[in-house]
Amino acid sequence: MFRLTSEQQGSLARHRGERSYPSEREGSGGPPVGLLIAGVVVIGLGVAAWSYLGPDLRRYLKIQSM
Repeated sequence: MFRLTSEQQGSLARHRGERSYPSEREGSGGPPVGLLIAGVVVIGLGVAAWSYLGPDLRRYLKIQSM
């Protein structure tokens, strides 16, 4: 069976009167949604850890430098 390229699919959809949405095409070029969610979670955990451990870490570093 043959596969159409994204340009051929778009022209075929226009010819039929259908809409071709970018999310329906393969290789739309954007990063995967799961990767974005994972990045936001990692940043959130980093901020939470810094706000929880930050004062103690600063105090420990200050004692070490004495």
